Amino acid sequence: MMGRKYTRIVTILLLHILILSSVAFASVGIEGEVSAYLLGDYETGEILEGYNIYQPMEVASITKIMSYLIVMDQIKANSVSLEDRIYIDEDITEIKGSSLDLEIGESFSLEELLEAVIVISANDATYALAKHVAGSEAAFVKMMNDKAKELGLDHSMYINSTGLPEGELQNIMSPEDIFILSRYIINKYPEILSMTTIPYIEVPSRGYKKENTNPLLREIEGIDGLKTGFTNKAGHCLVSTLTIKSSMEDESFRLIGIVMGTESEGKRKELGGKLIQYGIDNYYKKIFTHKDRPIDTLYIPKSRDKEIEVYPSRGFSRIVRYDDYIDEDIFIDEKLKLPLKEGDKIGRMVISIDGDILDEIDLVVNKDIKKAGIFVWIARIIKDSLSKVFLS
Repeated sequence: MMGRKYTRIVTILLLHILILSSVAFASVGIEGEVSAYLLGDYETGEILEGYNIYQPMEVASITKIMSYLIVMDQIKANSVSLEDRIYIDEDITEIKGSSLDLEIGESFSLEELLEAVIVISANDATYALAKHVAGSEAAFVKMMNDKAKELGLDHSMYINSTGLPEGELQNIMSPEDIFILSRYIINKYPEILSMTTIPYIEVPSRGYKKENTNPLLREIEGIDGLKTGFTNKAGHCLVSTLTIKSSMEDESFRLIGIVMGTESEGKRKELGGKLIQYGIDNYYKKIFTHKDRPIDTLYIPKSRDKEIEVYPSRGFSRIVRYDDYIDEDIFIDEKLKLPLKEGDKIGRMVISIDGDILDEIDLVVNKDIKKAGIFVWIARIIKDSLSKVFLS
């Protein structure tokens, strides 16, 4: 019965994919070596580059990002605590795959098990948390699927908390859904990035030590997350993220990179790194306007000050490519009438990339602008006349 239900769900998802609008992306050059990839802006959710991003596919231990979210939500709801002691029973020790090698009778804090889930992708720790949080894994999985529906993850379906295969069935998500979920978690629980940078998990009492599964942690400066996964169907998968630091002319920004279905651990590292490096090499976050910085000076001869600084009504920045052709056109209202009050609109700035309008920003004055009085006019006439005499 579970198999038939799962098949119907997959069929509906696949039909939905066929009617989605196509999206054009540049070629990163790894299309032939992955089942999918996605490169996106954490802050805005803009997908910068992608391949097969709407396709539901097996995600293996990428699943544990959702498991982490469910646990953290229950902590926030005061249903459980990071200090809870969780005792290991026989049921937990029978979970296969990557593990903390939990033994019957041991006890760990919820926080210790959660670290093992995120850092070394421990399936037994994940299962133990699911039972502790929800009473059973089945109840926990229902919470996972309910959360996916709440977040609009339309191409996701979970059958367990770990990502392990169950016969022919496995948890599925689209790369787009993984991206949405990753953004949501980093925003809601940014402390995950402290956990995903832990270099290893150790249990000294029994000589256990295992390295963080993320192959890019010490390979690319700034990488601080997020999760790996592997099954035979899913291949080797990686969700990575880093903050690219700003220069004087631009802003810092965070990228999220996803590669799915690589053929080996070595290829996961190589192609995951190539995708992130592509983002570093090709994108920056340009500051187009800053609310407190004038973008032009306007000559108004009838005003008291003559030269008036023009300000944008709001700040605006955006991730762009280094090879984008950017236009920033300023249009001033030709029918300006004095006096003007602080904040009055006097024109607009139109920002275009490769001919497509990106945004329009109102231009304003940042102080009251008054007409020049009769004495100011007389002083200007005398000054101009004297200047002409001296120049001649």
